[in-house]
Amino acid sequence: MNMDFFKKRLDETRIKQLQSSNKQIMPNTGQMIRNFGQSVTRNIVSVASGNELRLEQEEADRRLNICKGCEFFDSLSQRCSKCGCFLAVKTYLKAEHCPVNKW
Repeated sequence: MNMDFFKKRLDETRIKQLQSSNKQIMPNTGQMIRNFGQSVTRNIVSVASGNELRLEQEEADRRLNICKGCEFFDSLSQRCSKCGCFLAVKTYLKAEHCPVNKW
């Protein structure tokens, strides 16, 4: 059997779990590791270029409120199911962006 078969079955199972539990499904572990690595790199480059690491509280709160109204927001874990990020952290980082361009 090839790996594509197993990947497809896993994806089908994850979709069924989401539909049955109303719970958001996070990206797979490999994708979340890539997303995290890209975030670290993006923020290091930004700070090395002279930018502040963190946003003002008001802007961070604005971003988080947008996330809380988004279809990809998982209220139980306070994470984005599109990228897997913890939003209390991501919304504070100046160099970050929403994966679906809402902020």
